[in-house]
Amino acid sequence: MFKKRDSFNQLFIHNKFVTLIDNAHYFFFILLFFIQLNIFQDFGFPNDEEISRNNGLIAYNYILDIFNLHFLTPYSGVPEFENYYDKDYGVIFELLLVIIEKIFSLSSYKEIYLTRHLFVSLFFFIGSIYFYLTLRKFFSKEISLLGTILFVTHPRIFAQSFYNSKDIIFLVFFCISNYYFINFFSKQNIRNIFFLSLSIAITISIRPMGILLPILFIFFFILTNLDKYKLKNFSLIIIFFFLTFFFTFLFWPYLWDNPANLINSLQTMSKFRFLGEVFFNGEYYIAKYMPWYYIPANILITTPLFVVVLFLIGSIVISKKLLLNLLSLESEKENIWNNNLELFLFYSLIIIFSTIILIIELSATVYTGWRQVYYIYPSIIFISVYGIKVLFEKLKFKKFVNFLLIILICSNSVWIIKNHPYQYTYFNSLIPKDNLRNFELDYYGVSNLDTLKKLIKISNQNVSKIYIFSVTPYHLSLNLLNDNDRKRILFTNNKNQADYLVTNHFYQKHYFKDKNLFKKIHPIDIEKFLKVNYELVNDIKANGVSINSIYKIK
Repeated sequence: MFKKRDSFNQLFIHNKFVTLIDNAHYFFFILLFFIQLNIFQDFGFPNDEEISRNNGLIAYNYILDIFNLHFLTPYSGVPEFENYYDKDYGVIFELLLVIIEKIFSLSSYKEIYLTRHLFVSLFFFIGSIYFYLTLRKFFSKEISLLGTILFVTHPRIFAQSFYNSKDIIFLVFFCISNYYFINFFSKQNIRNIFFLSLSIAITISIRPMGILLPILFIFFFILTNLDKYKLKNFSLIIIFFFLTFFFTFLFWPYLWDNPANLINSLQTMSKFRFLGEVFFNGEYYIAKYMPWYYIPANILITTPLFVVVLFLIGSIVISKKLLLNLLSLESEKENIWNNNLELFLFYSLIIIFSTIILIIELSATVYTGWRQVYYIYPSIIFISVYGIKVLFEKLKFKKFVNFLLIILICSNSVWIIKNHPYQYTYFNSLIPKDNLRNFELDYYGVSNLDTLKKLIKISNQNVSKIYIFSVTPYHLSLNLLNDNDRKRILFTNNKNQADYLVTNHFYQKHYFKDKNLFKKIHPIDIEKFLKVNYELVNDIKANGVSINSIYKIK
């Protein structure tokens, strides 16, 4: 009797465990949503967020004017669209954020920018769901959930998913487009072509580099529909062309005057008008003339190492499969993939390597890490997940591999929690702590807000005069302070009149106020110089390295 009861209990526990595993993805997304709602206010003000919002405001005014919507109130104090320097920027998401401002009647800058952060994070949440659904088309729930966790816990991407309304949103719609891409090749019909066209058009309307998607779609469409030199389903490609062009034109005001402006925008973005410098591996480079290995090196040193290893495993295995398929092609078999999984892995490899090769070949302007190409990260993780699948199938110790992955993911998550909200400064162990100063850390100035908050607490003065000893617009962070605290900060260009000196250790020779200092001191030694000459009163650290400091002058 006891044996039967024990067997029953074991079966009951087993069934409960299976049910828990089956529903784990629900718990994960509920947890992720809860985390986002509770921490979106923790992040500071990135240097270019004001410009991003202005892009939306200018586009909003342009739409009111062009459609004679005079019953709506335009924003004052912004340039006209026709004369705007950055009018070629994709504005569809920024326009949505401005409309949200209007709907909720947001008035204070703090409300406006925190709402922006909330919606950027919510869209990243949506992108994560689409990424999970894409994985589920090929992998088990267990592996798909592991892959999604890898996707959302890249420290830099996780942090920027709360405020980066350009690179993160572009990544999100790349995820969505990828989902509808594979949907279409699973079932080629008008419904799937509609959603694919719509998602691709939005992606292009955010950044013109999204043009890579229709190019790849046409490539794979032709290969999958070519039958004895005749193209099947030809009407679908015509519908795709029409819908993608129509939606792209609709969502991008820059094209309304001349659709050929898309070509101009592509040319502009490849040689972007950023005149600043980039501090990389202990040297300053003009952004237009970065070393060819800048992007691949940045991906390598700022991505968790176990993800890199999984990617290499997945890449080697699928490359070998595709090569063997190519060598064994027969007349009746015209493609090098055997199924949709291999097709999508091939597609992912093309996205990754075509992006890197194009940047190198065109000498494209890249700077501040690899955030401009975050959109390739879903493809990196997809191939990494395939690497997990290979390990599970090939190795006898599946449970050990699973356990090891969980340990590594937990370790990475602990780092994210410990360094919150400065996860964007992440470097993996390939860069020793002593060498972190050779790279840009708080290039976005997100920690500036916390420094100003701390300074207000430290200072007993009604108004503190602040001297900025770095190339970063600290004044932008005033947008996220309340009115009383904002009045207690006064920035000055005269160091001798200042009470405090602040720096986020982000310097550029060309724009730095005291250019002569760089003739005497290397940038990585400036922190030592400051500690000798001033009194350090507060230090924000991430990765164990100072990223924002307050020094007392008087």
